[in-house]
Amino acid sequence: MNTFIIGELLNSSRKEVREALKTKDRETIARLARKQVEAGAGALDVNAAQSMEDEAADLRWMIGVVQEEVEDARLAVDTADPQAMEAALGDCGTLPIINSISNESSRAPMVDLAAASDAEVVGLAMGKKGMPKTAADRFEEAGALVEMCASKGISKDRLIVDVLCMSVASDPQQGLVALEAAKRIKHELGVRTCVAVSNVSFGLPARPVLNRTYLAMVVAAGVDVLISDPTRGDMQETLYAAEALAGQDAYCMGYIKYHKKKRS
Repeated sequence: MNTFIIGELLNSSRKEVREALKTKDRETIARLARKQVEAGAGALDVNAAQSMEDEAADLRWMIGVVQEEVEDARLAVDTADPQAMEAALGDCGTLPIINSISNESSRAPMVDLAAASDAEVVGLAMGKKGMPKTAADRFEEAGALVEMCASKGISKDRLIVDVLCMSVASDPQQGLVALEAAKRIKHELGVRTCVAVSNVSFGLPARPVLNRTYLAMVVAAGVDVLISDPTRGDMQETLYAAEALAGQDAYCMGYIKYHKKKRS
């Protein structure tokens, strides 16, 4: 597998995780962490935002459980609270990913934290105008983000631009818009791009069908990082097939090995 996967299952927006945080259910958090790493996740998103005033404490607790279960797992620390982020970064045993910064003035403290660390950084392609609607809007925001990061000493090789995929239920063009933006940002700005695949299907029936179809389109567009559920066999199978068909899997060896392992 060539595409870098950030596992999305340890997010407090999911009922299972939210309940585990409330009851301090170590077994559930550890199981979700282990399953994602074993399925090939390169990093695990950890989010405790639903805890509200207890976010910082719950985030640190979750990080502790994850690192006890999978000691060398990379973590993508997902919070909009600079204090929670600063505390959580200090708990990470391996090089973390800061999720996320943007051009919004409210995110300035997070940018400073990123600049003071060696962490990789997910940057949202948005700013003072709010959520971008077009590929051109995303490209403009990404350019401003790259410039701002450079001014703070955050190099391009540390930056991953999230092109902000939105549901096609509200706007049928949003799936294509995100991919167009990703292509331009990668090739014209020279930075890696990221898509949260499952966002595309929000509010629609049979979401897994849409998610795995979009996954193949995302791979073909050359997106570098996916935020997704690596434990779903249908998604994994589609990912290996998409990489083979997109010329991203030399001699289709990844695809062949995946199916050999599946049969064994």
